[in-house]
Amino acid sequence: MSDNVMYDSPTEFLHDAASSAGACVAQSVIPTDDGTYRCACSCEKWDITAPSRDEGLHLARVHTGSVAPA
Repeated sequence: MSDNVMYDSPTEFLHDAASSAGACVAQSVIPTDDGTYRCACSCEKWDITAPSRDEGLHLARVHTGSVAPA
Protein backbone atom coordinates (compact mmCIF):
# COMPACT_ATOMS: atom_id res chain seq x y z
CA MET A 1 0.00 0.00 0.00
CA SER A 2 1.28 3.47 -0.76
CA ASP A 3 1.70 6.15 1.91
CA ASN A 4 -1.68 7.56 0.92
CA VAL A 5 -4.51 5.09 0.40
CA MET A 6 -6.16 7.59 -1.98
CA TYR A 7 -3.53 6.64 -4.60
CA ASP A 8 -4.15 2.89 -4.34
CA SER A 9 -6.57 1.15 -6.65
CA PRO A 10 -9.48 -0.68 -4.98
CA THR A 11 -7.80 -3.97 -5.84
CA GLU A 12 -4.52 -2.90 -4.22
CA PHE A 13 -6.37 -1.70 -1.13
CA LEU A 14 -8.32 -4.95 -0.72
CA HIS A 15 -5.22 -7.07 -1.34
CA ASP A 16 -3.28 -5.15 1.33
CA ALA A 17 -6.17 -5.38 3.79
CA ALA A 18 -6.53 -9.13 3.21
CA SER A 19 -2.80 -9.75 3.58
CA SER A 20 -2.59 -7.82 6.87
CA ALA A 21 -4.32 -10.41 9.03
CA GLY A 22 -4.92 -9.20 12.56
CA ALA A 23 -4.09 -5.57 11.77
CA CYS A 24 -6.50 -2.63 11.82
CA VAL A 25 -5.95 -1.74 8.17
CA ALA A 26 -9.56 -1.26 7.00
CA GLN A 27 -12.87 -0.60 8.71
CA SER A 28 -16.34 -0.78 7.20
CA VAL A 29 -19.64 0.86 8.11
CA ILE A 30 -22.38 -0.80 6.06
CA PRO A 31 -26.12 -0.02 6.18
CA THR A 32 -28.45 -2.90 7.05
CA ASP A 33 -32.11 -3.45 6.15
CA ASP A 34 -33.31 -2.42 9.61
CA GLY A 35 -31.73 1.05 9.40
CA THR A 36 -28.70 0.31 11.59
CA TYR A 37 -25.10 0.02 10.44
CA ARG A 38 -22.84 -3.01 10.72
CA CYS A 39 -19.31 -1.93 11.59
CA ALA A 40 -16.29 -4.20 11.33
CA CYS A 41 -12.51 -4.11 11.09
CA SER A 42 -9.97 -6.12 9.15
CA CYS A 43 -8.42 -7.16 12.48
CA GLU A 44 -11.47 -9.43 12.94
CA LYS A 45 -11.66 -8.43 16.63
CA TRP A 46 -14.21 -5.62 16.20
CA ASP A 47 -17.73 -6.17 14.83
CA ILE A 48 -20.59 -4.06 16.17
CA THR A 49 -23.91 -2.51 15.18
CA ALA A 50 -24.31 1.28 15.28
CA PRO A 51 -27.55 3.28 15.20
CA SER A 52 -26.28 5.72 12.56
CA ARG A 53 -23.55 6.12 9.96
CA ASP A 54 -21.94 8.97 11.89
CA GLU A 55 -21.87 6.92 15.10
CA GLY A 56 -20.40 3.95 13.19
CA LEU A 57 -17.64 6.13 11.74
CA HIS A 58 -16.92 7.60 15.18
CA LEU A 59 -16.73 4.14 16.74
CA ALA A 60 -14.37 2.98 13.96
CA ARG A 61 -12.08 5.91 14.76
CA VAL A 62 -12.24 5.06 18.46
CA HIS A 63 -11.41 1.42 17.64
CA THR A 64 -8.28 2.43 15.73
CA GLY A 65 -7.27 4.97 18.35
CA SER A 66 -7.48 7.98 16.04
CA VAL A 67 -9.95 9.73 18.40
CA ALA A 68 -10.77 9.42 22.08
CA PRO A 69 -14.04 7.80 23.18
CA ALA A 70 -16.88 10.27 23.68
